[in-house]
Amino acid sequence: MEDSDPVVRICFGQSVRFLLTETNKNSEQGSLSDLLVARLKEAFNNAKLNRDDDLRNTLILTTGEIGRASQGSLVSFSLLRLLHCLLSKSSSVSVAAYTQIRALATAKGLKLQTLFSQYKNPICQFLVESLHSRHASALRSTPDQGSESANQRELALDILAQIAHAFDFPDLHRFLTRTLQVLLPYLAAKASSTGSSLIRTLANELKANRREILINNFKYIFSHLVCSCTKEELERAFHYLQSETEIELGSLLRQDFQGLHNELLLRLGEHYQQVFNGLAILASFASNDDPYRGPRDITTPERMADYLQPKLLGILAFFNMQLLSSSAGEKDRKKLALTSVMALMRLMGSKHISSVRVKMMTTLRTSLRYREDFPLLCCQTWDCFVRSVEPAHLGPLLSHVIVALLPLIPLQPKETAAIIRFLILDKREEVNDYLHEIYFLPDHPELKDIHTVLQDYKKLTASSSDLAAALQLSMRAVQHENVDVRIHALTSLRDMMHSNQEWLLRQVCASEAVEPVISNLVSVLLNGCQDSSPEARLLCGECLGELGAVDPGRLDLSHTHTHGDRNTFVSGVDDPNFAHDLLNELTRTFLAYADNVRAQDSAAYAIQELLSIFECREGRTDSPGRRLWRRFPEQIQEILEPHLNSRYKSSQKEVNWSKLKKPVYLSNRGSRFSDWSATWAGYLISKVRHELASKVFTCCSFIIKHDYKVTIYLLPHILLYMLLGCTPAEQQEVTEEMLAVLKDGDGRGGMRVQETASSLSQLSIQTVFSMLSHLTQWSRHILYSKPNKHNESGDYQRVVAFLKGIPQDVLAKASLRSKAYTRALMHFEAYILENKENIQDHLTFLQTLYAAMHEPDGVRGVNALRREEPSLREQILEHESIGLLRDATACYDRAIQLESDQIGHYHGVMTSMLGLGQLSTVITQVNGVLANKHQWKSELNTYRVEAAWKLGKWDLLEDYLSSDRQSSTWGVRLGQLLLSAKKQDAETFYEKLKLVRKEQVVPLSAASYECGTYQRGYEYIVRLHMLSELEHTFTVLQKRREHSARSLSQLPPHWSDRLEMTQNSFRAKEPVLALRRALFSLGSQSVCQELVGECWLQSARVARKAGHHQTAFNALLNAENTHLAELVTEKAKWLWSKGDVHQALIVLQKGVAQCFPDDQPLTDPRSLQTKGKAMLLVGRFMEETANFESNAIMKAYKDVTHLLPEWEDGNFYLAKYYDKVMPMVTDNKLEKQGNLIRYIVTYFGKALQYGNQYIYQAMPRMLSLWLDFGAKVCECEKAGRVDRQMRQELAKINVAVSENCANLAPYQFLTAFSQLISRVCHSSDEVFNVLMTIVAKVFLAYPQQAMWLMTAVSKSSYPTRMNRCNQILKKAISLKQSLEKFIGDANRLTDKLLELCNKPVDGNSTALSMSVHFKQLKRLVEEPTFSQILIPLQSVLIPTLPSTGGTNTQHDAFPGHWAYLDGFEDAVEILASLQKPKKISLKGSDGRSYTMMCKPKDDLRKDCRLMEFNCLINKCLRKDAESRRRELHIRTYAVIPLNEECGIIEWVNNTAGLRHILTKLYKERGIYLSGKELRKLILPKTAPFEEKLRIHKEVLCARHPPVFHEWFLRTFPDPTSWYSSRSAYCRSTAVMSMVGYILGLGDRHGENILFDSFTGECVHVDFNCLFNKGETFDVPEVVPFRLTQNMVHAMGPMGTEGLFRQACEVTLRLMKDQREPLMSVLKTFLHDPLVEWSKQGKGFSKAQANETGEIVNEKAKTHVCDIEQRLLGVIKSRNKVLGLPLSIEGHVHYLIQEATDDKLLCQMYLGWGPYL
Repeated sequence: MEDSDPVVRICFGQSVRFLLTETNKNSEQGSLSDLLVARLKEAFNNAKLNRDDDLRNTLILTTGEIGRASQGSLVSFSLLRLLHCLLSKSSSVSVAAYTQIRALATAKGLKLQTLFSQYKNPICQFLVESLHSRHASALRSTPDQGSESANQRELALDILAQIAHAFDFPDLHRFLTRTLQVLLPYLAAKASSTGSSLIRTLANELKANRREILINNFKYIFSHLVCSCTKEELERAFHYLQSETEIELGSLLRQDFQGLHNELLLRLGEHYQQVFNGLAILASFASNDDPYRGPRDITTPERMADYLQPKLLGILAFFNMQLLSSSAGEKDRKKLALTSVMALMRLMGSKHISSVRVKMMTTLRTSLRYREDFPLLCCQTWDCFVRSVEPAHLGPLLSHVIVALLPLIPLQPKETAAIIRFLILDKREEVNDYLHEIYFLPDHPELKDIHTVLQDYKKLTASSSDLAAALQLSMRAVQHENVDVRIHALTSLRDMMHSNQEWLLRQVCASEAVEPVISNLVSVLLNGCQDSSPEARLLCGECLGELGAVDPGRLDLSHTHTHGDRNTFVSGVDDPNFAHDLLNELTRTFLAYADNVRAQDSAAYAIQELLSIFECREGRTDSPGRRLWRRFPEQIQEILEPHLNSRYKSSQKEVNWSKLKKPVYLSNRGSRFSDWSATWAGYLISKVRHELASKVFTCCSFIIKHDYKVTIYLLPHILLYMLLGCTPAEQQEVTEEMLAVLKDGDGRGGMRVQETASSLSQLSIQTVFSMLSHLTQWSRHILYSKPNKHNESGDYQRVVAFLKGIPQDVLAKASLRSKAYTRALMHFEAYILENKENIQDHLTFLQTLYAAMHEPDGVRGVNALRREEPSLREQILEHESIGLLRDATACYDRAIQLESDQIGHYHGVMTSMLGLGQLSTVITQVNGVLANKHQWKSELNTYRVEAAWKLGKWDLLEDYLSSDRQSSTWGVRLGQLLLSAKKQDAETFYEKLKLVRKEQVVPLSAASYECGTYQRGYEYIVRLHMLSELEHTFTVLQKRREHSARSLSQLPPHWSDRLEMTQNSFRAKEPVLALRRALFSLGSQSVCQELVGECWLQSARVARKAGHHQTAFNALLNAENTHLAELVTEKAKWLWSKGDVHQALIVLQKGVAQCFPDDQPLTDPRSLQTKGKAMLLVGRFMEETANFESNAIMKAYKDVTHLLPEWEDGNFYLAKYYDKVMPMVTDNKLEKQGNLIRYIVTYFGKALQYGNQYIYQAMPRMLSLWLDFGAKVCECEKAGRVDRQMRQELAKINVAVSENCANLAPYQFLTAFSQLISRVCHSSDEVFNVLMTIVAKVFLAYPQQAMWLMTAVSKSSYPTRMNRCNQILKKAISLKQSLEKFIGDANRLTDKLLELCNKPVDGNSTALSMSVHFKQLKRLVEEPTFSQILIPLQSVLIPTLPSTGGTNTQHDAFPGHWAYLDGFEDAVEILASLQKPKKISLKGSDGRSYTMMCKPKDDLRKDCRLMEFNCLINKCLRKDAESRRRELHIRTYAVIPLNEECGIIEWVNNTAGLRHILTKLYKERGIYLSGKELRKLILPKTAPFEEKLRIHKEVLCARHPPVFHEWFLRTFPDPTSWYSSRSAYCRSTAVMSMVGYILGLGDRHGENILFDSFTGECVHVDFNCLFNKGETFDVPEVVPFRLTQNMVHAMGPMGTEGLFRQACEVTLRLMKDQREPLMSVLKTFLHDPLVEWSKQGKGFSKAQANETGEIVNEKAKTHVCDIEQRLLGVIKSRNKVLGLPLSIEGHVHYLIQEATDDKLLCQMYLGWGPYL
């Protein structure tokens, strides 16, 4: 090294690195490097003494080599040596050193500045030392101060500049700002005057004074001193600092108290004890308002933890910033921070760490960025964390921690596994309930034992078949707050759904109702579409596709929108709900931004400020703040808790809003939704003049920039407060901003609404809407809370004026553009009402709206209203909405002749053509148009693309796609996907697929901010369904390709079910079928022809059912090359539905003969089934056309049953035909019918054995025939003219019925249970024995339901009935002993309930108490051994039938929610009506309470049977596609008669009577007429008709203007719920009007019609006045149902046109079509021998009934006849038939006329309220 020969020295220098790398492997590394360092230092000293520059240069070279070859401390040693040389006076040495420093950086691959950052501390220390020593020596050598000090300054700066230059800093200033924090502490530690002058030098250079820089960097100085000085040095330094800054130590420390703690704690990992002492010093100087209340001299870690607790959040935020700051080369600093975090966790202990666990995890997650640099350290910090947190909290954190650890598994498998093992094995009890969240662990050998634990846990909690539970768990995980967990959960959910398709489809299709788990799944996934992470949104889309587009009519999504939020309107910041909701929202944000620290801190700041503004904390006395605090659930309180003492400060500068360009929308600050909303919100906040509100909004102004969900939540409130205090000019600005949003896009896109508006405009319009609805609700709220005072309040006037400034028609148009159609309708109607517009002028807009909403009823209603001839456009809309596409095309053709340059017409033609399926025509037409008008290519290209892929013309498809790259409509997207599938280009395919999925999820997420999403977004859900099928087919094709099989040989297994479950409409099914056809044609031709053909057949069927005959015909033409037989049947049905009856029959007969020649016996089941169906159809057509005599028809039916003996339809139609011809064959004499009845009973029984489609026709009819024939035999025996043959026949029938009893499932008999019970007093003993067997069988299977249905008979006052009932119960007990206790308990319960019903009540008391007045009932139910007794609700009394055929024994007939009786609430309310019914609450075993009404002195058996009838009508309504699409149904409730005159009724919650609603509204307006005034207006019966009419019209109606529509606007403030409630109102009113008319239901006064305040449905109660009994009242009822002026007006501007009329027609048509099952059930009602339908005449004695227990209903026959005639359209007036039967439309029209006719209404009784 010091050889005299320079060559030797250089060689040694170059080879020194081998020494280092060699010894690296050995253990003597340390001693060698020590030796090297010592020798080098010595050599340098010698060289310096001898001034030997050559020697120095070679030494420098050697030093550089050592630095380049080594790691760690040697590098810093050589770097400092080189710097030392750099500062040498000899320039050659300095240059050599400079070169070596650069070479060192290059060798390490670092920038010079980065190299500097890595060794900043040692370099600065060296700098201070060298500056200090030179300065001091210079001072010593020159006593003359003045001139020299300037010189010294120059010298110092010179040195600094040199080093700055060496490390590539642009100038000294930059260098100093970077190093000041490190230089100052070293200088201060010197505590010398030299130090002072150096500090002054630095300060001058930075243009600051010495005090300032010392005070500002005090936290760095302090923490350095604490960590590196001895006690004496420390005291000296403190003393020095005090004199330098002229501030005493305490104040110095308190300058930035939190900052000092932060800086100190950053060093906790390395210098634990020193930092601890430093903190103790701080604590002793803490100010008096410090939250820490313990003793000031802190010696123990526990005390220290208590002291640090309030500052903890700030400390963590600081650590976060340290870990996030991106300054390069500071890896050591990050490492330091992480080790200190660990030390901090140990110091703070579990109690304190648990309180900030969320923030702590954020810090740890941030540290995962450095997992590559120090993986082990990352593991240690997490390990430390899970061991520091209190075990009780581990469960909820489990999935968060494990997801965070996933990236560490590959890096540090052992350590990571140890943490997971600790969590899952050691803390098993704590986390047991959360283990289900962990299903995303990768398979890693280290994790084997954990996997086995999880497997065992899964086996324990769920058998593998229990997929429903697994789904529930995934759904919980999908809603997890951690985004990684959500993504894992969605991925596993998607795979689970894919692998269990069959099970899923069973959940959807197996029963009449979809399983609730599926409805839940859909609503969870829809919410997921608004997830903040795009990946999660995409996965939600995939899962929705996997599930498939379940028919919205069958899903029950109601429970997901908790109805709570409807009634709680948050009026403003002083409303307690406001703070609650806002804090909840912020907590969500705080948790959501686990990876974005700045956003999380903004949320934290807002939380901290809000908690203090609302004084929200636990306290000793009750206060609003404490109440608010206690409303939060525990897990939220835990997140809020630390923010009670956190000390975040706002660092925002004042924004000068005056420069903001307005309107903001679409300006440069409003081009993205998040920018626009944040900027505009910020601007509005600056204008809020209300003190509290201003505070609240300002503290949220940070988070607004990060999270637009918070902005969307706050904007309505901000706007309201801004309006309350703003100037007219500012108000005008807001109006303009809103109009800018609303009118954006008004000009463009003539007729065709752009397919996807940008997400900016969709979201901003939605935001403006929510702001306006908030204002509207607020003004209503003010109105109702202080009625009649609102005129004075300026606030109210202001808001109303502002709302008036935004025209309703602009809102309506904007809503239409953003596809918020319900809102458009709401604004449109408001516009019509406010401006008293004539609706005739706006029909086109209304029609466009209804067409866009796919509400054909609305479109038809508009047409009905239109007075003049419709324009072309309007005709087109009508044709399209009902599917007359051929006619629409013709209209478009005409339009094109008139205006050939309107592209809209061409769009229309193409759409209609595609709809008709005329694909080749589309291609030629588009090509023709484009030849002339090339500029339309981007618009029209999509049609030919779609046609090309539907035709499977791949080469054309490729041309068209490449010719135009812009358009991205759905049709084009599918074309692109299919093309890449055809080319087998997997990469493009998946890339495109992702993009297309994303495009479908966007509209879903916009829609999901309002309720009714699923319906509104159904077309996108169908598209996701299609994409899923497309993807799976592609993967199958890829796999086949590897095994060289080219195409799909058969239908993928679940496709038929997937099609089955979609909405029963052409719009939903046709796109799916079209795509499937394209997919089949991807493969090779021959095999697929058949599959394609089948799809065409399905299309034909779908189109025919939808009434699109033209489209169906086209599909039939395309299906020519498939199974001929099925095609023939479909063709015949098509002809039949078009009305070509004879043609249909001919085609069918020829087809059957041609396809199934007699000489070839069939074997395969499919052809047999097809042949059977065709033959049955032949029989039915023969019967309907009535061209054949009955034997031929009978033979046709019999042939079917021979061919397919086990087919329900064949057997059913045969039995039905026997039944039809029986009266003719036997001259209508019961005696001769025995033999035929036996056949009918047998075949009906067989039909029921194989299916349930016809159960309501077959079961009641079968039982009636058998029971009536039995009764007839007995009657003849009594009269003594019985023949043996009749007895034998009865015996045979009894045998047949017994066989049926054995073969059929009990739930099948349960459907006719009331009919069976009604005949318990049957006169024939043999018949009764069979009957008893049947009832006992049902009782065994369903004791709970049967018991309630039998009560009334078993408690009957007729002894015969009671005895027969008891006989049946004894029989049941003999079959199953354990029933005895149950029956006994049920009997005791019924007796006690009867007592309760009949308890006399004195006139004025309103309540009784269970524990006082009904002790025994209470005691009975509370007995510990009391049996489980079902609470009788409608949902668990009516059996659901399986949709698959036959008597399947596994079927669960009552999937509803069962609740057993657990007790009673104490209060018994007495209602005010005449009989004083009592209202009681039952406690259910599920913890809920159920309300029932006990009615005395009222025979409820009629109501009960009528409810059963309504339930049957509901089943018909659910099955029929038309009524299901309109969701038509009757609201039913359980009615349980307890004996002939008492009973209990299920209470209908949330309803108000019509009269009650109207009275309230009239009172508000101050125009209410009291009963007294009304009585004066009652005219005597004899008054002339004209007088009645005058009083009705001019007095009554004039005094009661229609107000009912107000109730809907108030009860349902948001547009979707308003629209759906009003539609529900129109439709439910229509259904009940029709059903009521058919049954002759009267007495529909304002108390008997209720309205549901959650759904708007109309609920009818009290069905006592039936079968036109109202016509016999003193003032006879003359209208068919209630349709008074308020009811009509509330249906909207179209009145009864549209929804109401269409629903009436659908219902009436359905009842006419289903009249056989309906009549067969009604007949059993009317002939029910237990019910007195009409009061008996005087001569009729009770004796006969007493003797046999049966009453013969004399009038039943006339009632049955009346009902049948009404069903057939015959109109009677006062029992005279008027004219011929009417068509459905005519009939409905006639009824609506009658019901709204003032001439009839004025004759009604005034108490009925004809004027209301």
